Amino acid sequence: MAAQHDLKSNLSVLQDKVQKLIHLHEELKKVNKKLLADKRQMTVNLEEERTKIQRLEEGYKNLKEIEKTSSRQSITNMKRKISDIIVEIDKNMSMMEEK
Repeated sequence: MAAQHDLKSNLSVLQDKVQKLIHLHEELKKVNKKLLADKRQMTVNLEEERTKIQRLEEGYKNLKEIEKTSSRQSITNMKRKISDIIVEIDKNMSMMEEK
């Protein structure tokens, strides 16, 4: 009778341990699902940030090109104005020499 009681007791302890193991397994599955969802969200966020950075880099590169073009145009305009001034000075000098 004692052996049967010990067997029932051992079986009960084993059943409790199995139930605890099942419970822990279920908890780990929930944690794993949450971690996977967090990972997916972080991956999406990372891709969004990469896209933003790429757009910013392209914008910066375009801005640099615009600045270069603007600078070249300003220099060209200044050269033209200086040339016009020189032409006017030459005209005035030649008019002064004629008098």
